[in-house]
Amino acid sequence: MAHRNVKINTNNIIFTLSLLFLTFMTIGAMVFTLMWSGERPVLLSSYELTVLIFTLKQAILSSTLSCFLAIPISRALFRRNFFLKEYLISFLGIPFILPVISAIFGLILVFGNNGLLNSFLVLLGLPKLTIYGLSGILIAHVFFNLPLALRILLLAWNEIPNEQFKLAASLDFTRADFFRHIELPMLRSALPGLLLLIFLICVTSFSIALTLGGGPSSTTLEVAIYQALRFELDFSKAASLACFQFIICGSIALILLMTGKRSSSFKALDLTVKTYNSPFFTKGIFDYMWILLICCFLLVPLLLLFYYGLTGLFELQTTVYLAAINSLILSILSGFFGVLIAFSISLWVGTSVSNAYGKYVEILSIFILASSPIVMGTGVFLMLKSIISFEYLTPLLVICVNVTMSLPFMLRALIPAVSIVEQDLGRLADSLNIKGVDRIRNIIFPRVASAIGLSFGIGSALSMGDLGVITFFSFGEFQTLPLAVYRLMLSYRVEHAISAALLLIIICFFLFHFFNLLGKYYASR
Repeated sequence: MAHRNVKINTNNIIFTLSLLFLTFMTIGAMVFTLMWSGERPVLLSSYELTVLIFTLKQAILSSTLSCFLAIPISRALFRRNFFLKEYLISFLGIPFILPVISAIFGLILVFGNNGLLNSFLVLLGLPKLTIYGLSGILIAHVFFNLPLALRILLLAWNEIPNEQFKLAASLDFTRADFFRHIELPMLRSALPGLLLLIFLICVTSFSIALTLGGGPSSTTLEVAIYQALRFELDFSKAASLACFQFIICGSIALILLMTGKRSSSFKALDLTVKTYNSPFFTKGIFDYMWILLICCFLLVPLLLLFYYGLTGLFELQTTVYLAAINSLILSILSGFFGVLIAFSISLWVGTSVSNAYGKYVEILSIFILASSPIVMGTGVFLMLKSIISFEYLTPLLVICVNVTMSLPFMLRALIPAVSIVEQDLGRLADSLNIKGVDRIRNIIFPRVASAIGLSFGIGSALSMGDLGVITFFSFGEFQTLPLAVYRLMLSYRVEHAISAALLLIIICFFLFHFFNLLGKYYASR
């Protein structure tokens, strides 16, 4: 048997530089920040220990609520055929690209003190709910992570062979038998990894805790890192907190890799769910109730945001529109460099002899999610502040951090696409001695253009809506659109903030769909 050619040589330099960049952003920035402070790592104080406990508590509750609500809802979506079902399933991809600050405004319009839900509760003579503190953080995390859980579980439902449904019917399974022998094994396979993945996302959440935390009693580790840098200029404390967070999340990440199959959530963006006419899928009034619940939960906040923000969309200050242009430029650059790095890593993994590097890249991508974006920006800032003026340093920090944080999602889309091309056409290309740039241009790129467009759209949209790094490293007059929305909210100019948040959503949706459709168009030629 002929051996496969060595990896694409022209990609080696970019791949090596990419790994060096990611190593510094995930671990090096944290170590450099600690070394620059000139102090040893500090242990957690009683307050910081309380913050750690609250961080773990809200992450456990958020991940548990998201996953266990997703079970009956995904089951209902899989079992029922109804009008516009495919559009609802596509709509489940929106929270991935939805700017956090904009979604928070939508949730406030529903669950806030004067929101739709509390107005209804007052009419019934019931006490109001609060959107701030632990309850608000849980609502926001479920809003963002429930669709992720639904997509992953929908894929798990969809992978159950039809023969199992037929066999269950021929054996006269009761509903309890059907659940025990068919549904429960699937859930045992999918749920552990899903729970840990959402837990990891919730631990490192920043914008939600910053805006909805409501006080010191509802502070997460990421917000504590921000406070240590912003208000105390204590680099040692910030780096130490980031180390604790990295160790906790890194341990969770290792467990995630050992507890089941990898997440394929992005395949569900174009998922067509099959429905088998099983006798176990009858009498579904509760299924439609779950479907109505998820529709209301996801749609009502966005519809209210459009209703209240549309009239003032063209009456915003010039500084808001300039911030939108800044964000647009930075998001496109972030998407471009993110795709460049992700594509180089995908080529290295996909064209390896045994695809042995895939697991290590998976570890790297999850460790990225375990890192603190603020400490990443701090490490880059401390390294470059004596070389680059602050005028150019802020955009560079935003691009570096956004590129890093979007890579795990890009890699999940690109690595499988490149691997499939190599499995189908790699040996033919080897036999024709097609290597290097020719192999990328003529064989790989045209067949992964759709995945590249999807990755570009995800990266640019995520960067457009990011509020993390810019809140700390905004020097002078420079600001992005999420920061402009946040400042309008802090100055109690709620009407303008809602309109600016709506503008942010529109631009994010445009970026995602433009690059996604551009990739599909190129692939179809």
